[in-house]
Amino acid sequence: MKRLLAVVLLLTALGGVSVRAQEGAPLKNQDIIGLVRSNMSESTILTVIRSGRPNFNTSSSELIRLRQAGVSDTIISAMVEANASRAPASSGRTASASRGAFNPEEPILVDAGQRIPMRYLTPQMRMAARALGFGGFGQYAALQGTAASLRLHSRQPEFLVAVPNNAQPQSYYTLANFAVRRNGSREVLVGGGYISYSTGINRDRVVATTASPQPDQSSAPPGFTIYRIAVVNPLSPGEYAMVLYNSQVHVVGFFMGGADSYFDFGVD
Repeated sequence: MKRLLAVVLLLTALGGVSVRAQEGAPLKNQDIIGLVRSNMSESTILTVIRSGRPNFNTSSSELIRLRQAGVSDTIISAMVEANASRAPASSGRTASASRGAFNPEEPILVDAGQRIPMRYLTPQMRMAARALGFGGFGQYAALQGTAASLRLHSRQPEFLVAVPNNAQPQSYYTLANFAVRRNGSREVLVGGGYISYSTGINRDRVVATTASPQPDQSSAPPGFTIYRIAVVNPLSPGEYAMVLYNSQVHVVGFFMGGADSYFDFGVD
């Protein structure tokens, strides 16, 4: 209770942000920029983020704007994580049961003839200044742990993915190979640049696949088509993830959290 009162008093002293807090409105990017420009400490801003109701814009262009406004990597990461934490509270998972037998939030891994429902991890997004040379920077998606708990028996797995009818399958998913880091994480570069900024998983980490509609679409939820995703070449030993771009596809009823999903697995 004392912590909540302290946060309210802090926001009250900050004009526009206080109105949002008192009205119960969600926190926006501009609110955080306002706190930074008011010389609030990083720990105080993190408390505001964790105690509030976040509705941040974490698109690549907005992340760049936040950095240019002086927002630290730690605060930006907290904003991304706060947004992602809203996903379990959405109505998508409960609604899926009534929309079809196939859950569009749950790809199916077909490994040596066995069907395995996959579970997602929420990555931590980090920005590394000058990671791409002088004046450049990169954005990385990092998964906790050096190895996925799901391990494959076959090097030629297939995946069943429900793709929204308004999306081409190749633009809705990416199968990516992750680098294992000494800091105890698995990472992949998802954006960055030197003079200009580009987004998307680094091409060197993208695994070539093919996508074809399943002959039987009886279990497809309304508005979705089930595709069978196959790797072009056998996978080498390493760490991987099937990435679904939920945040970039407008789907009513599903993925209301607006965060991409990383379904990790490993090949021994």
